[in-house]
Amino acid sequence: MLSGMAPPRFVNWARNHRVRVLARHEPEGEDAVAALVRDVAARGERLRVVGAGHSWSGAAVPDQHLVSLDRHAGVVAIDPDARRVTVRAGTRLRDLVPVLDAAGLALENLGSIAEQSVAGAIATGTHGTGLGHGVLATQVVGMRLVTADGGVRVLDEAGGDDLLDAARVSLGALGVVTEVTLRVREAFDLEETSWSLPLEDAARELPDIARAHEHVKLWWLPHTKRAQVYAFAPTSAPRGGRSRLAERLDAALNRTAFPAILGLGRAAPRAVPALNRLVAASYFKAGSRVDRSDRVFNVAMPPRHLEMEYGLPVDAAGDALLAMRDLIERGRLKVGFVQEVRFVAADACHLSPASGRESCQLGAYVGRCRDADAFFRAFEHMALDRDGRPHWGKLFSADAATLAPRYPRWERFQALRRELDPAGVFSSAFTRRVFGPG
Repeated sequence: MLSGMAPPRFVNWARNHRVRVLARHEPEGEDAVAALVRDVAARGERLRVVGAGHSWSGAAVPDQHLVSLDRHAGVVAIDPDARRVTVRAGTRLRDLVPVLDAAGLALENLGSIAEQSVAGAIATGTHGTGLGHGVLATQVVGMRLVTADGGVRVLDEAGGDDLLDAARVSLGALGVVTEVTLRVREAFDLEETSWSLPLEDAARELPDIARAHEHVKLWWLPHTKRAQVYAFAPTSAPRGGRSRLAERLDAALNRTAFPAILGLGRAAPRAVPALNRLVAASYFKAGSRVDRSDRVFNVAMPPRHLEMEYGLPVDAAGDALLAMRDLIERGRLKVGFVQEVRFVAADACHLSPASGRESCQLGAYVGRCRDADAFFRAFEHMALDRDGRPHWGKLFSADAATLAPRYPRWERFQALRRELDPAGVFSSAFTRRVFGPG
């Protein structure tokens, strides 16, 4: 760094984290990554890979060396017969999807947006929805991991140990992922069917709704009495029901009208209930469409906002949804953003929100407003009372003492972390809070 120059800065997408760091690095190639890790370790310093910066939590926030893998991106190989794709870790999901489609392939499940890097999405337990489908990390069948000594570990399902299950959702605490091999399937279309029903009915029927559809999510706007259900199913029916023009219009509204509504609610909180009812009446309607799978899984990029999400036992889903409504009403909180319910299959990943159990993922979302902190405090207390586990990439305040009893393989992950990174090269303020100082 030249004398007099300000140190590099990291700012995440939501702009709720802004930090200065010692240096920013953009290695190109695994050898460059390994050399960087050795150099940082020799200095007794720490590094974090930031991915695309789409975490609301501090998971990707560095406190010394910032590492971006944007120059270490792209598809390495596609094997259509084995249904496998190998990508460099910095590859964005949005760039991978069209390459797969051109090869007649697709990821079996996706989340609501595709802006994240592949490595970042899997490391934080990012997920789509459907009780027959795990978090995105469960599609990982192989991985290359640069550990704290600069060596490279090649992980695959035939490895004979549980390191791959630990590394699939690792919060970047085991090393730098440089390459990922994902299981894919033949390209497919989805039919989306949507309908609304009273919130109380939706809460009562949530487990049945989740098991009746391969992919299903629920949206609810606070201060309204009805919820909207979206169910997706593979189909061979002709595409239709929504034009590309409508999709572009939806994206434009998210860039312009939605921020304006959030701004109005922030300036005049008393108007939030009426604004929510107006939005619900305009958008929460019965409908259907057929389109390419990723276009149905993904939604238009929303305006900047804050998110907290907890994974709960599926049988607790309905009670938790109504408890969310009650804490908003009881606290007279003005929440002008959609709340979301999704579902994830049980898995064996040590730190997955669905580790060892099926999960209902209940998302608390809000624009920047005076009630945001009070809403999140109340929501997190409610979720923890129901054996909740936080989404690692979203806001939460729970620490190691609270988190450890909630994951059946927590101690095993901790042992692997101490083995692979004894000096804490990959640690940060976030990992020290989540895992403890050891």
